[in-house]
Amino acid sequence: MSLPSGSPSLDRTPSAHSRFTTAAVWCFERPFEGQDIRPPVRVVIFDCDETLTLSTFLPHDDDLRSKLDWESQWADYIAAMNFESPFVVSSRRARLAEMLRELVKGNRRVPGRTLAVLTRNNSGAIACLNLLRAAKLDSFFSAVWGMSPSIGVPLGVYRSASGWKIFEPPFHSIPDHKAHVLHSIAENPGSWFPQLSEDVGLLPGTLRPEEILLVDDVRTNFQCGGSTPKKVFRCCKVARYDAPSFRDMGFVRDMGGIGAHNEEDYKTLTDFANRPWAFKVDDRVHCWQSNLEPAESTLPVKLVIFDLDGALTLYTFMPEDSACSTDLFFSADDILHHRFVEYNFETPYLEGNRVAKLKQLFDCLCDDPETGERRVLAILTVNEAGAVAVLNLLRMAGLADRFSAIWTLSARSGLPGGVYKEVNEWKTFSLPQQEAEGHLKHHVLESVLKDPAAWFPQMSGDAPENRLLAGLSLPHIVLVDDERENLNPSQEEFQVGRHCRVASYDDEYRDQGLLWRMGGLGARDTEDYQALQSFVRQPWHFNEAPARLTSSFNFGELSGHDSHDTHPIPLQRSKTEEET
Repeated sequence: MSLPSGSPSLDRTPSAHSRFTTAAVWCFERPFEGQDIRPPVRVVIFDCDETLTLSTFLPHDDDLRSKLDWESQWADYIAAMNFESPFVVSSRRARLAEMLRELVKGNRRVPGRTLAVLTRNNSGAIACLNLLRAAKLDSFFSAVWGMSPSIGVPLGVYRSASGWKIFEPPFHSIPDHKAHVLHSIAENPGSWFPQLSEDVGLLPGTLRPEEILLVDDVRTNFQCGGSTPKKVFRCCKVARYDAPSFRDMGFVRDMGGIGAHNEEDYKTLTDFANRPWAFKVDDRVHCWQSNLEPAESTLPVKLVIFDLDGALTLYTFMPEDSACSTDLFFSADDILHHRFVEYNFETPYLEGNRVAKLKQLFDCLCDDPETGERRVLAILTVNEAGAVAVLNLLRMAGLADRFSAIWTLSARSGLPGGVYKEVNEWKTFSLPQQEAEGHLKHHVLESVLKDPAAWFPQMSGDAPENRLLAGLSLPHIVLVDDERENLNPSQEEFQVGRHCRVASYDDEYRDQGLLWRMGGLGARDTEDYQALQSFVRQPWHFNEAPARLTSSFNFGELSGHDSHDTHPIPLQRSKTEEET
């Protein structure tokens, strides 16, 4: 549908999506032609910053950035500051070396693999190589490529039979994106590995993009859109986190590092390289029950709480009109009304009317025709546009009627954080202040259990919610969300018992180009609706959590194993990529 001249463009509303996909590495294989023949991984390419390093800290040393024979009396100290993790007890350098050795060795199908580093660190390829050499990890790699050009700094180095040498990789001939680099390597490996002229056995004569694995902490590096879109098919996303107290540096944002918090990372990545087809992207919803006592495991579900962004919507677009956030009777003109419904709720990936299927699902969850049970539905989301805006978006699609309340955390100042339905009338209310100003959903659930009426104001009267939510406890609640950390909060004393995780994915979307972290219940698999309905009816039959769903970690706690309290030379954090 074409928009009239001057109509506002769609813009994603700020939402719950964190910068952190997982608390451990997340490995996945995307669909590609010939996937059934299971081509092996022959090349593994690592990012440097926040992937091999926790974060990259370098001294002011021009030789480090320009000389292949760089040496320093502080080399071990520099390596420790970059590679060793104060969050675990074991030596991270030793564990990395063990993992890299296994990757290079390969397996029965691939007797040997080639490893390389592709970095945007503005100190360049030689600095990255010297950092790896200081950590005694350089021998595992065949090349290092730097994507950030600087005057006088070479963009590439490769390991020949006689040692490391400088060369210029063909960045000038391709778009500036890592996905394009991987495809270029597959098309012309000799341009990226000059040693192939003397070591023809380093790589096979024909290399496919699917045979290259990228290990990176920045999700946008795995796919690019535009006029020449490219995808990375085998991906390992390294967790990012903020460290409230890193050594004596204080608060450090956007750190990372394979195995920095979860020592299963090394095995996960090795297993993925050996059997990537076991890590296929799964577009289905996953429901499971866990952390419940035997007496609690068969309690019925009374309350189903949905996220909005990526759970009900595929991707959330809000009207720019400020009245949408304040007016309970807001309405858009017919063209924009249709556009917001289509872009937020309808799926281009499957046949049929998704809005109609969601309506049917909500009807069955509220008044179950099979069991006769009645349940309460609510929405809990992080959205700065506020609860009225979320309500108006649902109303456009005709999806608001079955919900009893909408709670939005981190709403802009002056905007209602909550709305509730009393009889057939929606009213605004203020959420409990401490929870409203945060973004942690498990804090909300704790508060709901302590005082349901603070979150369902209609319970002060003679509302059905009084009866339906009587004696509410944690096992009575199902949380439907696309965020892993909302399903498994770090606090051990509070674990959501009944979960439904909606699939998250990246894809080209209508005329919006490549969008990251899309979602939507039933957006890519029509079985989602029945799966959730069956789970809500009998959650005790869903006792197996989905594979590779990892819990979060407390990134602020140190292990107590940190032998670098003194600082013989000053180190400065080297420029890295921002996660988006």
